Amino acid sequence: MTPQISDIYTCSLSSGSGGNCIYAGCKDAHILIDAGRSARATVALLAEIDIKITDIDAIFITHEHIDHVNGLKVLINKYKIPVYMTWESFNNLSDDYKSALSVGGVINFISPGSAVDIGRLRIECCAAPHDSAANVGYIIAAHTDCGAVKKAVGIITDTGYITKEIADAVRGCGIIYIESNHDLEMLRDSSYPEKIKQRIKSKNGHLSNKDCAEALPYFIKNGARKIILFHLSGENNTRELAVKEAKKNILGAKLNVGTVYLSVAPKSSPSKMISL
Repeated sequence: MTPQISDIYTCSLSSGSGGNCIYAGCKDAHILIDAGRSARATVALLAEIDIKITDIDAIFITHEHIDHVNGLKVLINKYKIPVYMTWESFNNLSDDYKSALSVGGVINFISPGSAVDIGRLRIECCAAPHDSAANVGYIIAAHTDCGAVKKAVGIITDTGYITKEIADAVRGCGIIYIESNHDLEMLRDSSYPEKIKQRIKSKNGHLSNKDCAEALPYFIKNGARKIILFHLSGENNTRELAVKEAKKNILGAKLNVGTVYLSVAPKSSPSKMISL
């Protein structure tokens, strides 16, 4: 029998400016979203969840910033894992990365609105505003036993704001990874140059705790039951502040926090493995 939607499992392997990577898989397919840690660290993190790097069928890249591609060159040189990313992000990688992807024959180009099937998983992408050449979020769905495709996991880890396209794409996902990058007051009072502060707060920057929290009631009302706050700044945020803001908005929308699994992705270790 073909596995049901509940057979998709996922966890964060690493989150934040030190490197981002998310695992998602089912019985016959295993993928990574981003490869922001070194190849050695990625292999070790996968081992902690009993997955071998040779089990990984594909790596999907959100954008070309180093905290999302740091381990990519070594991973593809050594293991020849297929990589999916936008042409714009590929074209803005350094020459050594582009050479490794091209010579290895592993590069596959995607664009917002496109979908890729990896085993029983279907991976779709949507555009997300960020200060990169291109940036996408991912929606991971599963083929059910009746032949339908049902959304399971939405991943929006770098975006300046939640566009209608993002909201529509992620609506219906039972599990959502969403950026909760910074606390506005901590960022205001930080030692960052003013230009950097404005970039982070811009519509091509990162979601604040407030921005993230304001989106949660909509997602919960449309099927989200497990939410992982992702990509927290090490200098301009804390786990406690991010969770507090999220809970405040959920309660303010008269939703029961107790019915929602709410967690924060650890910076450099695997989170709890979850499924629908």
